[in-house]
Amino acid sequence: MDPTPLTLKLRPLHDGAYTEITLSGPIVTAPQAPDVRKLLSVLWLWHGGRIDVALCVDGTNAGACWLDVWDDVLGRVPGRLLRAHYLVTRDTLAQGTGHER
Repeated sequence: MDPTPLTLKLRPLHDGAYTEITLSGPIVTAPQAPDVRKLLSVLWLWHGGRIDVALCVDGTNAGACWLDVWDDVLGRVPGRLLRAHYLVTRDTLAQGTGHER
């Protein structure tokens, strides 16, 4: 397990009328569709609209396997809750991850 903490940052926006949230840190890549639906449902309720989900891919075999897992799970979440897109950068493709299969 990665010792890096999962961090939830809350910051006031518009004189406290809104709250900006940032969630960062590692989680195990074993997502279950019902859990992801619950999380996105709560975020959708708070936000009032679709959640943009960016899947950052690197063009490696390991990255493709990782993408398959998340793409499958997110495909089981109602479209009203999210808008998924893929983020591929030249830097990421050039560097790779060192975990190619």
